Amino acid sequence: MLDPDNKDYFKLQIIRLLEEFLLERITKLDPDIRGKQNINNVPLGVENIFLEKYFKIPDEFWDLKYEWLQQAHKLAHNEKELQNFFNSEINPYLDLFKDIKIDKTLLASRKNPSICKPDSSKSKANQSNKVGDTVFVIEDSLTKLCALRVAAELIQKMELHKLSLSTLENLLGEPTLGEPATEPKLPEITGLPTPAPLRAGVESHYRPDKWKRNANNHGVFEAASKTNPNNRVEVFIGGEKDGDILAWEAALQVIDLMGIDAAKLQLVFASHLFNQHNPFQSNFILKGTEVIKQIGWDKKHRLTVSEKLAELASIAFHLGRMLMECTWVEGKPKGNKVDVSVSVSPLWVIEVDARGQKNIFTGKVDAPLEVYINVSPGPWAEKWLNRMGIKAGIALHQFGWLATEILKIDPYHEELALKLAIHLTMVSRIKMWDKNQYEHKVGSLLEAVELESRINAARQEKREAYNLKQRWDNSLTLLMSMNWRVIFDDSTYPEWLRPNSQTEKPSDWRKEKIIDRLWKAKLTIKPPDPIPALLAAKTEPLQLKPVTRTKSEGILTGADIRKQREAKGVSQTALAEWAGKTKAWLCMVEKGKRKLDPKEAQELWAGIDFLANQSDQA
Repeated sequence: MLDPDNKDYFKLQIIRLLEEFLLERITKLDPDIRGKQNINNVPLGVENIFLEKYFKIPDEFWDLKYEWLQQAHKLAHNEKELQNFFNSEINPYLDLFKDIKIDKTLLASRKNPSICKPDSSKSKANQSNKVGDTVFVIEDSLTKLCALRVAAELIQKMELHKLSLSTLENLLGEPTLGEPATEPKLPEITGLPTPAPLRAGVESHYRPDKWKRNANNHGVFEAASKTNPNNRVEVFIGGEKDGDILAWEAALQVIDLMGIDAAKLQLVFASHLFNQHNPFQSNFILKGTEVIKQIGWDKKHRLTVSEKLAELASIAFHLGRMLMECTWVEGKPKGNKVDVSVSVSPLWVIEVDARGQKNIFTGKVDAPLEVYINVSPGPWAEKWLNRMGIKAGIALHQFGWLATEILKIDPYHEELALKLAIHLTMVSRIKMWDKNQYEHKVGSLLEAVELESRINAARQEKREAYNLKQRWDNSLTLLMSMNWRVIFDDSTYPEWLRPNSQTEKPSDWRKEKIIDRLWKAKLTIKPPDPIPALLAAKTEPLQLKPVTRTKSEGILTGADIRKQREAKGVSQTALAEWAGKTKAWLCMVEKGKRKLDPKEAQELWAGIDFLANQSDQA
């Protein structure tokens, strides 16, 4: 039995009033609702009450209201002050209960007479009156009146009086939210779009120093083409209202809030997008707990799973606020040109579905049990990630390959390594036509990924220079441990300057600052296998053998592709990666479960010949 003076009793009275309010509300919307399953007999027990299941009310709220109740009890023997108390605190809320009669507001006490029995001296006529007419004639009702006031306050805060019929049915009918279909885990090596809008969006997270204030006081991140300064991308952060763009200071606060992990999340989005059949028309759903593993957060033991999910949801939400605009014409001066300019529009369109108890004061789920992220690309994808558009000469299809292990690099301990790996991944496709695409100068790489203030400090202070070199050495060591291949140029990158070297410095090493020597040092950095081969496969289309199709009707089927692939000794994985598809897609094609258009069939046939030829040369 609950003590009427106990806080739990007061809380129970409030919750039962809320439940009865919802029952009355739902009956008014649909008079036949109480005859439906799960609605007629709503459990009003202490153990399983809807409010505790669907909403999270902070303990501080209950403590505050219980203290307020105790203040009311102190006025119980002063009729005038109590009357004033009721007039100021109770009356403004009673309209919410105008359709609930006294016998209904006292539902809890009638079902539990041992807790608080109603006064038998009251006439049945009085009991059938409205709350507003009878609140002061009910003996021993002080606690109930205060509970009524708090219940009305919660109804307003949660806007329960505005809920639709379907929402009310869900609340009182104990629904079970189904788990949506989500994307599978990314493979170790996956395709990755690398167009200018996405590169700028990703870089904006690890180069906050490049955010500037434009003429309109908007925060903007600019990225211009090195070969054509007229080609440029601008990244903004949208405001709360459509069409709003945040000022520079506010934009920096959002970028700082998201952190470099937002760059990781964008790579995850982009990789899943690449694996869709028609990327620019696609949307997909990611499961938060799986994303946490993909980006290495499962090793962050200082946070609970709910805290990680909440942080992930926050980053995803803010990524949905990122806007981009680009002015870009691709092509040689005297050749065919492709205009892929895009007006101000979202980089990503994102909806976050956090599952768990809602905080009634914020409307948010503070401690989610799971998070589902619904993702689709902005309008840029139709111009920059369009397989059919590139064949028609109206769009581009720029991509590279991602070793997903880099997503697990901890930015708090290996920030430079993460930034370096992301940068090398994003530029690999850009430099693919360069015979020396993997050759770099240390200075150029550091200037691309490191904050300008840190570079300036390293050039001016010996200690900062030492720290920067240590971080650089550690970054290379980490990448090499992840199967990146690093080759040092003997003439510019001597043995003694390399990471973990035990070689003695030459006698004249002081003639030049170590930081200056490091800046001019050259090295070759190749991503893990088979990425170099995959990139090469796309840069040497003229080396393909002639297609040796023998089918008289000239129409290739999935079965033909499978037969030819197996005859040539080419794996499904290799062919799917060559075509920029998933293995699951190719498997369905070969089984005849997915339609294969003639152009795709010819490309797959050519890919089989190329991969078989490459294998023979090896």
